[in-house]
Amino acid sequence: MSTKGRWAARAGVGVAGLGLLLTVGAPPAAAGATGCNDRTCIDVRGSGLTVESVGASTTWNGDFTGHFHIWGGGIDQNSPTQFWGYHQKFTIPVGHDLPNGTVLCAEGWEQVGDHVESRGRACEEVHF
Repeated sequence: MSTKGRWAARAGVGVAGLGLLLTVGAPPAAAGATGCNDRTCIDVRGSGLTVESVGASTTWNGDFTGHFHIWGGGIDQNSPTQFWGYHQKFTIPVGHDLPNGTVLCAEGWEQVGDHVESRGRACEEVHF
């Protein structure tokens, strides 16, 4: 086969592959999101706009006694005040779609004497 013939065959395969991608469609949105700020992490579980749960936890060596506050998208809940160590998570079940662009946040509050101090605010956006 000549050089021109091989080039034409490769181009035909590329066009066929593009046609298949356009026919099948793009893959679904990535499931969930996680992020941390200071000593607080947020974990949004779900796919696309469907949020199954939202969780808050501490970072490695970020243990504290206090509570988490999770809010956004109609959610506004505080965890119990207790000791929160690494691998302990406060989770709120959601189980439904939230509007595209909804921002969910988790903030950790450490009890220090007779007041509380923020230990970080982590937020994630729900989107396609």
